[in-house]
Amino acid sequence: MTQTQANPPSRRAIVLYGRASFDHGQALKALATALAGRHTARGETVTVATAYADLSGPALPGVLADLERDGVTEALVIPAMVPADPSLSEWLPGALSHWAATSGTAMAVRLAPPVESALDLPAALDRIAGGLSDSIAKDVRETEPSLGKPGWSAIPEHGRQVFVCVGARCLHRGAEPLYQHLRTVMKGHRALNAGPRRVMCARTSCLYPCNRGPLLVVQPDAVWYGDLTPAKIDRIVTGLLLSDTPETADILHSNRPVGQAGDAPMG
Repeated sequence: MTQTQANPPSRRAIVLYGRASFDHGQALKALATALAGRHTARGETVTVATAYADLSGPALPGVLADLERDGVTEALVIPAMVPADPSLSEWLPGALSHWAATSGTAMAVRLAPPVESALDLPAALDRIAGGLSDSIAKDVRETEPSLGKPGWSAIPEHGRQVFVCVGARCLHRGAEPLYQHLRTVMKGHRALNAGPRRVMCARTSCLYPCNRGPLLVVQPDAVWYGDLTPAKIDRIVTGLLLSDTPETADILHSNRPVGQAGDAPMG
């Protein structure tokens, strides 16, 4: 969570809700700092925080919980991604209401229209298109052709791939700390980090059965796991990944008979 005001915390907060890249290249934190500065210049006390809808977090429920622990009584969530995600209006109000009901929060949480609704995007695009000089917007033919680093052509040795959903709904349900828990547990097992039993982990966008999230899929076993918890991840690592004996009660769906291994070589 990015909190831009010093203690003591304010009673009111604004949460900028954006989409993340792996390096948070949206500059959402800079926007939060600038917004807090404008409120300070007007003599207003407000906490400005950031939350992310996908990939790496922090997720919105965790940020809201932190704000309430800091004494905030009212939070305004502003979707700050451009372009706006049209699906947010369909699922986020209900998901926030579910969080409020299950967490027992006393904090009022309001969802604002997306920032895009306050922008004149055609005018901004027109200014960019009409105001760039050739020295700034160079012809791409002046750049050395490249499709990536040489090493990116080689497929690393591995036996399995684990795809962990960090799409918006799974992230909202706590997928990011669960992904980090999986990585931490795997680091303690050398066989999963090198050689034919090596497991490659990847975060992925929506895997679709969102109501059963957080989700992960293990390939080539074609085994789906949902409603993930740290304990369930521990069993996935020790059962399926290390010994090819998955706990059948944990499996949400399998395209193969349970217990039938994939085609990848196992050490």
